Amino acid sequence: MPAKPSRLVDLASVVTIVPLGVAAWVMTRAAWSVYHPKRRAVRQTPASFDLPAERITVAGADGVALACWFIPAPEAGGDTVAQTAEEAGQQQVVVVLGHGMGRNSGMLMPLAKTLHEAGYHVLTFDMRNHGDSADDRLFRGQSPRYAIDHHNVVTSLRSRSDLGDFRVACVGFSMSAWTSLECARLEPGLVRAVVCDSGPTLDIEGTIKRTFDATMTKLPRFLAGPAMRAASRFFFTRASLFFLKPAPWPQELSDHSVRLLFIAGEADPVARPEDIRAQLKHYPEAEVWWVPGASHTTARLIATDEYDKRVLALLSDTFQRPAG
Repeated sequence: MPAKPSRLVDLASVVTIVPLGVAAWVMTRAAWSVYHPKRRAVRQTPASFDLPAERITVAGADGVALACWFIPAPEAGGDTVAQTAEEAGQQQVVVVLGHGMGRNSGMLMPLAKTLHEAGYHVLTFDMRNHGDSADDRLFRGQSPRYAIDHHNVVTSLRSRSDLGDFRVACVGFSMSAWTSLECARLEPGLVRAVVCDSGPTLDIEGTIKRTFDATMTKLPRFLAGPAMRAASRFFFTRASLFFLKPAPWPQELSDHSVRLLFIAGEADPVARPEDIRAQLKHYPEAEVWWVPGASHTTARLIATDEYDKRVLALLSDTFQRPAG
């Protein structure tokens, strides 16, 4: 008879520990897939929009090969826009576009076309483990590597003999909004304008939890109950933080003359308006556009004309160019 309570304890332990162990495994795999998403074909390329482009590869952190597209400014009257700008004593401008997590450079091509037609050079790239860029197969330290990758892409432009005297603007979506700001911090003389769409946020752990809430809407049935969902959220958050290893943030810009535009969706469940307001306290010189009805990285989809107008106005004002 004394063995009966012990058996009950053993049974209770199995019933409790086994599901938690499975939840931990499933959520660790889910967190891994955020930074190493399943490969999807890059459906939109410069050719999809009849854009001239040069395929280039840039070495990121640890030598990871980053697939990039350099889209030169259009020709004007037989001369390239670059030549015309040089004759007019203007600096050339390259707009570097960075996509969000789980996406690829294909999402950037409609905006690239708008910028190209407005007379700008454009450079896009696939983040490591995304699109046509290489896999790193690394478990930890994605955050600092994303920043190094983006910085290497921007500074690789210095090796182009066809650019001459040039400056850079960065447009970053979600995670790339943070790395765009980091490029401006590291290269204030080169990067003179940054557009941050749907980020960044200060509370990284809170952002990961909200990402779970927004994306993990259909968990396996055994994880769908309130207790197991809460446990799953915990495991997903801890695993994500381990893989990401967030870099110190925020870091103030050394040059406050760099032009900043934050684009925030009023319906964004991940980078919420209150999160962007907290971020803006560190960048009081920044402009901000609150987009009614926009969710995470959807502002351009629902307000295309206004989006392009505001981005081009920032570039025009920064680089003394026609608004296009």
